[in-house]
Amino acid sequence: MEIPVPYLDLVERWIVRTTGRTLDQHAADPVPAAAALPASADLLRIAREALLSAVDTFRTQLINGDDLTGPATVLASTLSEISGHVSDYEGARIHLDTLINDPDRTVYVATNPVQPVHRRYVNPGDTVLIVLPHHAYLRRQQLAGQSVRVQIGKSDVELDPFEYPGPVRLSHGLAGIYRDPESRLYVLRATGQRRISRR
Repeated sequence: MEIPVPYLDLVERWIVRTTGRTLDQHAADPVPAAAALPASADLLRIAREALLSAVDTFRTQLINGDDLTGPATVLASTLSEISGHVSDYEGARIHLDTLINDPDRTVYVATNPVQPVHRRYVNPGDTVLIVLPHHAYLRRQQLAGQSVRVQIGKSDVELDPFEYPGPVRLSHGLAGIYRDPESRLYVLRATGQRRISRR
């Protein structure tokens, strides 16, 4: 089934074509590799933008004749920088491919229909109820999939101190707090998702 994705960037369009799910839908899937896809896609975007910028700089140097008027090493230096960005991009792409081809993720996709999800926008200082994603770390802590009340900070969240004395803090990405292209924070809820009680 073709999923309309006119609002998505190139990386997410590729992921939707490859997997049949948006990054938001992956984030809501109860599989560690799927939960890790949004952060991995962000790393690929960053690496891709850095590579594109370096290639543009190289092209501009040639158009402006910097190779003729500047030191003879100017192009070699830029090419070395491009090579570093290619390595970063390749590493990010390999990591994303590993998550996409993860056996648990592919079995889950094959046996579970895609669920619509909606975004709820939040702000630092808000206290909200969220469902923690299925990151491997949260599974080891037996927190994955649980509904928890958190206070949102600028870069992390604090779990309700009455239920989790500590304090217990998780980064935004680990807690399932995401940023849209305008840097607004949001949480996800699968449509019709039932609330998961604590054990």
